[in-house]
Amino acid sequence: MKFGAFFVGQRPQLHEQYDGGQNNPNPVTRTDVDVYEDILKGAELAEELGFDSVWVAEHAFSEHSIISSPHSLLAAIAARTNRVQIGVGCSIIPWHSPLRLAQDIATIDIISGGRVVLGIGRGYQKREFDIYGVDIAESRDRFVEGMDIAIKAWTEERFSYNGQFFQFPEVMVIPKPVQKPTPPVFMAVTHSRNSVEIAVTNRWGLFTVGSSFFPASPDKDQNLISLYHRRMLEEGVSADDIEIAAVRNVYVAPTDQEAIDLLTPRLQWAGDMAEFLRRPVSDLAASSGGLRGYEDYVRDPFIELDLVAERGIEGMAAIGGPQKVIGAIRELEDNHVTNFISYLDVGGLDFDQVSKSLCLFAEKVIPNFR
Repeated sequence: MKFGAFFVGQRPQLHEQYDGGQNNPNPVTRTDVDVYEDILKGAELAEELGFDSVWVAEHAFSEHSIISSPHSLLAAIAARTNRVQIGVGCSIIPWHSPLRLAQDIATIDIISGGRVVLGIGRGYQKREFDIYGVDIAESRDRFVEGMDIAIKAWTEERFSYNGQFFQFPEVMVIPKPVQKPTPPVFMAVTHSRNSVEIAVTNRWGLFTVGSSFFPASPDKDQNLISLYHRRMLEEGVSADDIEIAAVRNVYVAPTDQEAIDLLTPRLQWAGDMAEFLRRPVSDLAASSGGLRGYEDYVRDPFIELDLVAERGIEGMAAIGGPQKVIGAIRELEDNHVTNFISYLDVGGLDFDQVSKSLCLFAEKVIPNFR
């Protein structure tokens, strides 16, 4: 099992989801500078403690994450670390010019000494797409075309392109990444079987959140991690070469109760924010045949009360004393997961709080898997 540290950059301060008068369970105040300084210190500590990778998010226009320029942040993390892989979980491909994305990633791969791992996704927050002026109904097609261009930019000396969204004459895209033929790629998958097939076709790793593992609609959705693993084997990929990363909210404390007491209001805040951000795309998908893959996006075991009750409040997490966290990771390990990614700063946890959990995780949890 490999272990990653994931910083989402949440900044509970203005609490937009509570403008309707609902009670905010997590009245935390953090500045933008606080968030970024804590991420940089956390990345350095994760490397010191033996984690294998450090990840940051990409989002815009809400306190769910204030990391709107993740590749700039990766460059700063590269400068402060020497060993860990560094990645974005995930770069929202439809927002980017593919040639610019390819150049940025290659540059970071060079300055980090070949440590970039690329998480990619199509995005899900309709408000982000609307503000950027991109039609979210085009997100899958833009994702596929964008990655096609980026891969060609990294692997071909010169090429031209005539696609649905991008057309350009023959061009030499430089620099090229250190890692050949490309940096490792992990594709985000939550609810869509079609996304699984894209990942399998391209032999990309899987970057998953809870819904991939606990289907929102068990009557029609299967466990997408199991589906991906089976499809990769059917395509002739060795089991040892299948990479599956699972992200979980993580907090380790000396006792279960200490961790639960600290995280409960923060998980409530994060769940309220997630519902606030996901509802528009789910509603649109339910009413529009042109938006595929988002129909159940708001039905998540972390958000919907009936699903939370079914799984338990920590069903989407690894929160508690060391033994409880070890058990949660064992469950994932038994279901093909090879990379456990700890979502560390949920609800605006600061560096002092995160560092205590990180140190206990490194001391009491990681040695059980190595």
